[in-house]
Amino acid sequence: MSRWLVSQGDRQFSAQDLEELKALARKGELGSSDMVQPPGASEWLYAAEVPELQGLLSSSSSAHDDDDFMPQRSKMPLAVAFLAVIGGGAFAAWHYANQIPDASELDLLGDSGLELTELIITQESAPLYDKPDGSTVTNLQKDTTGQILGKRGEWYNIRHANGQEGYVKYDHVVPAYFFADKRTREDYDPLYNPDRYVFVKNSSWLQLDQNNRNLTIFQFMLQNKSKFDMTDVTLLATIKDKDGTELEMVEIPIEGPIPAHEFTMVGTLEPEKRVDEETGRPMTTKMFEEMSEDDEELQLRWSDGVEVEMSTQGFAEANIDILELRAVPKG
Repeated sequence: MSRWLVSQGDRQFSAQDLEELKALARKGELGSSDMVQPPGASEWLYAAEVPELQGLLSSSSSAHDDDDFMPQRSKMPLAVAFLAVIGGGAFAAWHYANQIPDASELDLLGDSGLELTELIITQESAPLYDKPDGSTVTNLQKDTTGQILGKRGEWYNIRHANGQEGYVKYDHVVPAYFFADKRTREDYDPLYNPDRYVFVKNSSWLQLDQNNRNLTIFQFMLQNKSKFDMTDVTLLATIKDKDGTELEMVEIPIEGPIPAHEFTMVGTLEPEKRVDEETGRPMTTKMFEEMSEDDEELQLRWSDGVEVEMSTQGFAEANIDILELRAVPKG
């Protein structure tokens, strides 16, 4: 029986067939941004790219709605090819995989000026938000481009060609690297899916101040399994009671880089003098080491872990997850 492979973060499993994938999608156990590998294929696709799954996934819309888009093997003028690719608004479905032109046949990236760090807007008047599900900054025209600045769940943080920055839904764009050769797509995937390559390891928490039971110290390390440095990390602490009920969710922004193929601990640099409600700066040890090279006294203000004050008490479980981050393109 033909089996599909499914990748969800650092978890992989198989589905017996397409019908099982559909069932998972209907139950909400397969998301639009999960990766799937068709039977006998060597490439991974987003679940949203499989036509049979459209309308079943959690996302209400998809950039891959044009099932008639089939890039041809024959050569054609670049301008025509460029319009065909963008106008389709989709990366071809898995059963058209053998017809996707490679870099030698369609040098879209080289001659058009399109860069591997860019995204193409595929929806008419795609909203650009100041934050996910926030206020609309502007509406972006179809076929325009933007530079990727980071990813937050199903949102891309971009700088549009018009100079405005904000968040756009992932299914309103197509990453430029989709149109490169297979090796390039594999190499550049961390730029568009950085959350698939960074993991929270050895996380723990403790309460040091019995007089303030809302104050908790989280300790953990971050592992980067990609060839790109990562930065602009925001973590999400999910607080639960002894019954597993969610009590509170707290965002934790972390300064500094996570070097490629490395682990880094996270700590806090306390302010030199506490003023009003000024708090410490959570940062990676990599950033702190660079700062302390020129100022050894910073060691006196450094502590392991991140101090978080929450509004709820009596929690029994705390999970730390990646919420947002950015892969740094190589120069």
